[in-house]
Amino acid sequence: MVIALTALTLGLTLLAQDAPSFDALAPDARTRLAGCGVEETRFLSLMALEQNAFDQDFSGGWRPVGDEPGCEQAAADLLIAYMDQSPHFNPERPGVIGWHAGQMLAMSGETEQAIAYFDAARFSNADWNLYVDATIAFMRRDRAAAEAARAALATMPPSEEEMAARRQFLADNPHIRMPDGYVEQPQNLNVVDRLLTCWDAPYADAYSGAC
Repeated sequence: MVIALTALTLGLTLLAQDAPSFDALAPDARTRLAGCGVEETRFLSLMALEQNAFDQDFSGGWRPVGDEPGCEQAAADLLIAYMDQSPHFNPERPGVIGWHAGQMLAMSGETEQAIAYFDAARFSNADWNLYVDATIAFMRRDRAAAEAARAALATMPPSEEEMAARRQFLADNPHIRMPDGYVEQPQNLNVVDRLLTCWDAPYADAYSGAC
């Protein structure tokens, strides 16, 4: 499914690559990446990162590109290229790389493409899938569906083990500020609340609460 979405979204070359290739990207993707400081050498170094380092390092991997104003679609290019090309990407355990691609596309105004990636990023976790439902409902401006997903999500508080893991995350990452209620609330309930509060705002503003 990732390959089909990639073709729909970015027109990347779908032929199997012996090694990651900057030239395998569509010309528009190469132009966007270069404009955001990702030339071939940096691209190849990013493709060589282990999956966790590429996706979860808040100061490395794809995130510095996504944090650069105007580079959201280039960040989506990078995330999708990693799914297509990196030897370290495991499609059986994709993590949230596809979800992050959807977010970057949503922040770029690519609504339908973002929805496709969001919908493909479902897991077995009921609370996560309710967050997916709420986000897609926001993108489609279906407030009733978003409120229904929010109500169901609110009934799923984290376990003691999950709260302990969140406390440890905060202790390990003192430079990262999480919103009030991060430890005790259901997963991503705060994000859904921001989407509902900022209902008429673009996704980027609603997600951050900037409205």
